Amino acid sequence: MNSFYIFANMFKWGIIFIFLLTSLFAKSQNNRDFTLWNKNEVSVNLCDKMNLAITEKIHYSPNKNSLDLKYGEILAGYKPKKWLEYRIGFRHSYLNLYNGEWLTENRPMLFLSLSKKLEEFKLIFLNRLEWRTFTEADNYFRHKQSLKLQFPKITEWGMQFYISEESFLKLNEIETHQARLFTGIKALDRKHFDVKVYYSLQKKKADDNWYTSDILGLNLSVSI
Repeated sequence: MNSFYIFANMFKWGIIFIFLLTSLFAKSQNNRDFTLWNKNEVSVNLCDKMNLAITEKIHYSPNKNSLDLKYGEILAGYKPKKWLEYRIGFRHSYLNLYNGEWLTENRPMLFLSLSKKLEEFKLIFLNRLEWRTFTEADNYFRHKQSLKLQFPKITEWGMQFYISEESFLKLNEIETHQARLFTGIKALDRKHFDVKVYYSLQKKKADDNWYTSDILGLNLSVSI
């Protein structure tokens, strides 16, 4: 199969998927927040079981025409088994307060990831413990749990649908204050490069109220 045919089919499926995602939240943009997320990652295998990744991410608000969030992080992973991976990382981020100031956060993180093959499907369970420290806000520990189901690949270049959920628990207050549901597609999966597009419905608690927002995201990953 030549590269033009692969690109044409990838483009077609990508357009169909983006259209479907856009239809999901087109009617909601007038009464709830909508943001665009973009994450870019470069990773390198240090040996058979260890890897190092550097990531940068931005959250952009079309309604405000400005960035909500921007961060960079570094992650080191160790995978002793195909179904088990440990990671340690550090994130430095800036949150837009929309008063001319940015709130700075530093976040050490610990990860534990478990995976299980179910015929052609794959189930991934992720736990992350983090210590969120701010320049001008209260610091706290938080736990993130995530469950992801990957469907069988539908093309020879790696196109694959997935669904996932994640929730965040503040350990100082013992309460869940944020949760997301995702539906996405890995549009391209090659040995050293992959592209993901997704839609997420987010629920976030603030001042004892839950607020809903829509997210459309694009992830680009390169391994060297």
